[in-house]
This record gives sequence, structure tokens and C-alpha cells, in this order.
Amino acid sequence: MNMNTGWKNRALINLSALRDNIKTIRRLAPKSRLIAVVKANAYGHDMQIVVQELGSRVDGFAVASIEEGLSLREVDNELPVMVLSGLCDPSQLVSCANSQLDPVIYSLHQVDWIKSHTGRSINVWLKFNSGMNRLGMDHDNFTQAYRMLEVSPHIANIRLMSHFAIAEDLESDFTEKQIREFNQAATNLGGERSLANSAGIMCWPDSHFEWVRPGLMLYGVSPLEDESTNYGLRPVMELQAKIISFQNLKQGDTVGYGRTYAAIQPMRIANLGIGYGDGYFRVVPDSAYVMIHNQKAPIVGRISMDSMTVDVSSIEQARIGDSAILWGESPSVDQVANWTGTNAYEVLCRLSARVLRGIKDA
Repeated sequence: MNMNTGWKNRALINLSALRDNIKTIRRLAPKSRLIAVVKANAYGHDMQIVVQELGSRVDGFAVASIEEGLSLREVDNELPVMVLSGLCDPSQLVSCANSQLDPVIYSLHQVDWIKSHTGRSINVWLKFNSGMNRLGMDHDNFTQAYRMLEVSPHIANIRLMSHFAIAEDLESDFTEKQIREFNQAATNLGGERSLANSAGIMCWPDSHFEWVRPGLMLYGVSPLEDESTNYGLRPVMELQAKIISFQNLKQGDTVGYGRTYAAIQPMRIANLGIGYGDGYFRVVPDSAYVMIHNQKAPIVGRISMDSMTVDVSSIEQARIGDSAILWGESPSVDQVANWTGTNAYEVLCRLSARVLRGIKDA
């Protein structure tokens, strides 16, 4: 669909901001190669748009599943692709081999599957459990798995990895413990290493190793609570919705399902063509707002599946078809997350396919 006409809501993906964020990551981890994490439709940003833009600017990609990896291969058939959730079934080894996907191996049963693989050689990432206690092997199994894989004729490269649990908390000593344990586990084993996520890249240079795996920061959102330490990251997504109607309320008139909002004085409200069916939140606090003509328009009433209402009494120039910004520069994704008691990851990833994705390059 033409993004200049016919839309009622859209997410504009700022390619200039995406490029600038890559430069920031390169500056913070200058000796490491960069794996761009594009799982969950590139955190809601549209995998195809992001991969096409980053193909010449990063050294690899990471996805959650084999299925996501196969979708990525339709866009980029050159760079390495790490599959973070690894293998769920031995039959998936055929897809990994044919499409050159690099699965994460986190259990000895997966090593057994690989030992019986007779097809094209594959690369693997061997995962050590450094304290996350989600996926990964303990020290003994990690070493055993490496020794078993290194003699397999169908393994091309074995790389080593682990995952941080709380790297965004600079007061915790747990991250240092994870770095130390990962180093100990990798000692005397060959292979390149990867540990740093976004927070690791920003705050823990000892974790950078040969490969880093930026996710959230790639899209211009800092994993750190202190906004002064975002290193100039630029938000990549701006979520917009059009004004589709107006209502003039008298004092005492109520708005929306449940009549949860009553006008305390005469007011003008605008209806936006976006709701929780598009990935916004059904319940937000009274302090929540959108931006229209660079002015705050408070959200009033309960958000519906397909629409929401905002107070435009002080925005006289508001007209049918004008755009409202639900997140971007202001309000930020982090602000929306704070309003709704979640984090930026969920805010971005819950955006539905009903929202058109388009490109902005400025």
C-alpha cells in the first residue's frame, strides 16, 4: 500500500537513525564484530526493512527460530544467521544446512542429533549457562559438548556464547560473575566468543569478545534506566495514527466503554484510528498522551480495539487526517512502557500486523 495515502495508522522506520545507532555500537565495541538481533520482526520494526538496510553495515544477524531464519534468508543470503532458540527437532538440521543457519546448541541431546547429521556442514554456537538458568550447559557438559562437536565431520565452526541476566543493573556484581565464569568455561577451548547484549556493549567492555549482539539499542532504546547514558541513541520507530473524527462534549458527558471518563468542562475530543487491536494498550494512566502539532493531547476514556480518544481542546488547528504521534521522540517508547507497567521490548514487539510499516530516511 502507498504509505502516502490510504492509511489510518503506521510505523515509520527511520533508516538514518538506524545507521547512526550502528555507528554508536561500532564506537563502543570497535574490536568486535556485530550481530544485529532482528528476532520478533526486528522488535516490531519489520525484519525486511531492517535487514535490507543493515546488510552492508553489520557482520551477521540473530533470530529466535529456524522459521525466522528462513524468512530472513529471503532478504539476505550472505551474512551469518544465529538461531537463538536452536534446534527443537533433529529434522531442522536439514534447514540449517541448506540455508546456512547457525543454531545455538544448549543441550547434549542436541549434540547427539548433530552427531547423526550427514548433510552439508553447519556452524554452531555452543551455549554456556553462566547464571541465566534458561538455556545453556554447565561447565562439564559445555566442555563435553565441545569435544564431541570438534571431531564431527559435519561441523565447520564452533563458536561459544552465553547470555547476561542483569547487565543493565550497574550496582549488581552478578554480571562480573557471569563474565568470569564464561571466561573460565571457554579457557582451553577454541572458537570465537559472544556474550555482550545491548547493556553489555554499553557498560561492560570486558564482555565484548569477538562478537557482540545488540538488540534494543539497535532500535534507539537504551536498556538502562538513566536516560543520560543512552550514548545518543536515536529512536528508529515513530508510531502514528490519523484523526478520523471529532466530538464536542458538554460538562458531564462521558467517553467510551464503561463511561470511565467524564468531561469536567466543555471540551473537544479527537478519535484516532488505532487501538489495542493494533498493539497499543487498553489501559493507560491519566498522564498518558499523544503528540499532535507538537502539542500534548491527553488520552481520555478507555481505549477500544480499533480507536482511542484524546483531548484536543487546546489544539485548535487539529483537523481530520492530521497525524498523532503515539511514540517516537515524544512520548518515548520508555515513557509508554512506564505508563503501562512493562518494558520497551514488549511495547515494540506487541505492535500488530495491522499497523503499516513504512520508511523514513531523515
